[in-house]
Amino acid sequence: LAGRRVAERVTAFRKRARGLRIVAGVVMIALAGALALNVTDALQRALPDYTSSAQKQIEDSDVARQKLSGLYDDSNKDLSRCEDGVDELRSCGKAPAIDGISAWLNTPGGAPVDLARERGKVVLVDFWTYSCINCQRSLPHVKAWYDTYKDAGLEVIGVHSPEFSFEKKESNVADQTRRLGVTYPVALDNKLTTWNNYRNRFWPAKYLIDSHGTVRHFTFGEGRYAQTEQLIRDLLKEADPTVQLPAPTGQKDAQLTKDRTPETYLSNFRVSGYVGDPIVDDKPTAYRFPSDIPLNRFSLDGTWTAGYQHFTAGDDARLAFTYHARNVNLVLGGQGKVTVLVDGKTEKTVTVSGTPTMHRLIDDDTARTAKLELRFTPGIEAYAFTFG
Repeated sequence: LAGRRVAERVTAFRKRARGLRIVAGVVMIALAGALALNVTDALQRALPDYTSSAQKQIEDSDVARQKLSGLYDDSNKDLSRCEDGVDELRSCGKAPAIDGISAWLNTPGGAPVDLARERGKVVLVDFWTYSCINCQRSLPHVKAWYDTYKDAGLEVIGVHSPEFSFEKKESNVADQTRRLGVTYPVALDNKLTTWNNYRNRFWPAKYLIDSHGTVRHFTFGEGRYAQTEQLIRDLLKEADPTVQLPAPTGQKDAQLTKDRTPETYLSNFRVSGYVGDPIVDDKPTAYRFPSDIPLNRFSLDGTWTAGYQHFTAGDDARLAFTYHARNVNLVLGGQGKVTVLVDGKTEKTVTVSGTPTMHRLIDDDTARTAKLELRFTPGIEAYAFTFG
């Protein structure tokens, strides 16, 4: 059977041999002409430029860099020995380097912090970004640990790994670091180099490093603060059994609404929860509210430009969102005003200017299900909703 199939294919090839020779001859003549006219060099110049440009656009994409995080190499493979948020200290391998940093804040003369020079100290590496509500809810705990234990041998390094392009600007980060009361060293990880070194994928994320430079614990997201503080105390005692530690800070986890509306991005690349007219990319477009906006869904009205990182308000721009939460936050940029209505009643007007940052739109004592309507002056940039 196999022999018959081979014979059939050979016969078929022989039947087409003359045609194949003609095609090959035409290709050879065309190639010779291209060489004579130097067309191949032009193609060579054009194609690499195209592909390298495409590659650069992909690799320089913030989303791509975040997706590429988690790549294994010899410097971080041992992190796989450990799991998120376990109750005890483990050996998770040598701490990866903090490098690729564009600037340092809260250090003498902006000097970098070298982990190798922190031997003998316990180091908490905290990945955060200033407009992230989860990070902001975590900061009081991190600041309290630093203030309480820095004299006992704790160093905290905040690795600011940006989610949005405006978070790459040093003056913006410096301004918000001061506003949030962060006094420990902050590394601006604008290219997400250190983020990738640690195979990190979360804001916030905390890595505990012992006095010998070994990662002993990590935890992703909010919560488990009492557990993390106890492990810090254990590492400080391990580093110096004679150290006298102050009383624990005793700060409690934030009370978050159960089944609250999920984080929602206003981005033509990763928009979710949207209902209404089809989104048009990067072009001012008129939208109209649908007759109904279900729970955890939002819609647009008026003129909007849907961009890669944010939606920009145009004339008569409105946004409606049916949510369930105690508080509602929105990252805003640009300059102007946003009028906030809940179930048709005006609650407040938010003034937007200066450094793009998160604004608290709703801050209730208890959770509720309601319809939020926002009315924007032209030019306001809306990035992402978060709920608490």
